[in-house]
Amino acid sequence: MDIKLLGAIGSAGTVAAGGGMYLALKDKTTPISELFKQEKGRVLMTDDSDAKWDAAWELYRNDHKVEGSTTYKDVDKWGISNWKDKKGESKAFKEFKDECSKRSKAQVTDTNKQEYLDVKKYCSRPKKVSELLSEDKSLTLLKKGEDAEAWNASWSKYKEAQVVSKNNNNVTYKTTDTWSMSIWNSKKTDTTAPDDYKDECGKKADSYIVPENLTEDETFKQVRSWCTK
Repeated sequence: MDIKLLGAIGSAGTVAAGGGMYLALKDKTTPISELFKQEKGRVLMTDDSDAKWDAAWELYRNDHKVEGSTTYKDVDKWGISNWKDKKGESKAFKEFKDECSKRSKAQVTDTNKQEYLDVKKYCSRPKKVSELLSEDKSLTLLKKGEDAEAWNASWSKYKEAQVVSKNNNNVTYKTTDTWSMSIWNSKKTDTTAPDDYKDECGKKADSYIVPENLTEDETFKQVRSWCTK
């Protein structure tokens, strides 16, 4: 056999089979953080101040409760150094966040590996509406204080969605609008987008989608229709 081929086989690993030989190629591994970019509806939490850390820690804690009890196990799955001291606390702490960071760097072969699933469960959160929207390069989220004309056009679309009936120049709107804004009844005939409407767009854009729904998420669809240009 050619010496170069023998070298290639040796580096990949060999297995003998009935006097023959075949390559035993090693599975390619990728950092979890890289594989996670394939997730459409979730992102890894990398910011220490992320608002969802406490909820993630709560989920991790609850998965370590003694069955049929409100107490927690003495040893946790990841072996966090100060688990015994922190397991009763409701706030996510540095060591838990650090463990998430460390485990997101682990190399796995695919997204079905338990290591990946654990990181997804305990170290990620749903995307915000604004984060998912940013992936559509054809749209731009409106910012308060900018582009009054675009805001007024969006406000007009929002009002149109609240119409009950039209009779010539007479328009009847819903008594309560989709977003239940307190200013609705006093501002619904205005052509200029009110600040309260712009603020509501900001709140909705900063909210979280239902990951499974992606672009069919109801709040996402509302923001895309009424708060973009």
